[in-house]
Amino acid sequence: MDNGLERSNNINIINLKVFTMCGVIDIAGFDGDYVLLETELGRITVEGKELKIESLTKERGDICITGQISGVYATPIKVKKQGLFSKFIS
Repeated sequence: MDNGLERSNNINIINLKVFTMCGVIDIAGFDGDYVLLETELGRITVEGKELKIESLTKERGDICITGQISGVYATPIKVKKQGLFSKFIS
C-alpha cells in the first residue's frame, strides 16, 4: 500500500460453516474442496466440503466463504534478511 501500512488480515470462522477474511488480494484457485487466497502476508488455504465463495469485495479485500470448513492453513511470505553491506552492493 502507498502509506506503508499493511492491510489487516482478520479471519473469522463461525461454527465451521462460515469463513470471512479481510486483506485478500486475489483468489489463486478454488473448487468445492479448497479456496486458495493470496494476501499481503502470504497464502491462506481454506479446506472443506461444498465450499462456495458467497461474496468478494476486491477493493476492500473482503471475502465470505460458506460450506463445511475442515481446516485453514497459512503460508507466510518469507522476508529476506539483509546484512549491513547489502545496501552498498549493487
